[in-house]
Amino acid sequence: MYTILVFLSFTGLAGAEVIIGISPEKTSVNEGESFTLSITIESDVNVSGAELELLFDPALVNITTIVEGSFFKQGGKSTIFSRGSINNELGTVTGIYSVIMGNDMLLKPSTFATVTLISKNTAGITDIELRNVVITNSAGESLQVTVKNAKVIVGDVTAVAANQDDAEKESKQSGQNSLIPLAFAMMCLYFTRK
Repeated sequence: MYTILVFLSFTGLAGAEVIIGISPEKTSVNEGESFTLSITIESDVNVSGAELELLFDPALVNITTIVEGSFFKQGGKSTIFSRGSINNELGTVTGIYSVIMGNDMLLKPSTFATVTLISKNTAGITDIELRNVVITNSAGESLQVTVKNAKVIVGDVTAVAANQDDAEKESKQSGQNSLIPLAFAMMCLYFTRK
């Protein structure tokens, strides 16, 4: 009987679905604009805690604040929350976590945390990535997680693409034209020796 219960509990965990993602998945902002993204969790099994890291391109955006959402606070639960350590030079946030004080529970889809960012004065596209995501139940078991990252478009990326194309053309042309002065110098050297 005990073996059947253990088997049923493991098959229940195997079929469990936990989705963590960043919303919106794609957003466009102006250069120098403040904006927010939500980290959301959706689970069909009981959960008690989550831990993760964020990665982004620091040349395009910086993170200013991370605030706990309502996901683990459902049902009036108390939590311990860490906004993590923001490093805008490396483009990382490490040690973001939240834990329910008490037993795990089945929670409705909601916001785990709200992230406020500010775009730099440079146009481009950056991925905002969730890394090293661990979501657990109160038994301390890590649950299978599906991660959905986001993309932020800063400024006019069509102008950036056009500038890159122009730069490539220029370098190709200057590469070809740099042979002319060299050939001219070699001819002068040849005629001077004669």
